[in-house]
Amino acid sequence: MASLLAHHPASSPASMPIAPRPGLDRRRTTPRLVTVQMIVRVATRDAQLARSVLHGMLGDALGIHTIDIDRRRDLACLHVELERARVPEAMALLIRTLPGAEFGTIRRLERSR
Repeated sequence: MASLLAHHPASSPASMPIAPRPGLDRRRTTPRLVTVQMIVRVATRDAQLARSVLHGMLGDALGIHTIDIDRRRDLACLHVELERARVPEAMALLIRTLPGAEFGTIRRLERSR
């Protein structure tokens, strides 16, 4: 009785070319930078120091930033745009400089810089 599974060298898995999956272009030369908005809350008196620390660390890479002041609660809320990869470094620097800093939402921004 003949075997139902015949070996055909032309159709063996090792010799069949594998087509790349759509959307997985591994030839990209420059990685796409992901920009996020990080929210940081500090005492109002520390808002300028927090901004200066971030600007010193990030320089021109510091994106648009705004500061909302809540005088009733004596809080400043900084909305800072930066590369996602720099978030841990920025948070560590702020905590070392301003131990009372609190971090809010970090959300991805859809636009590119």
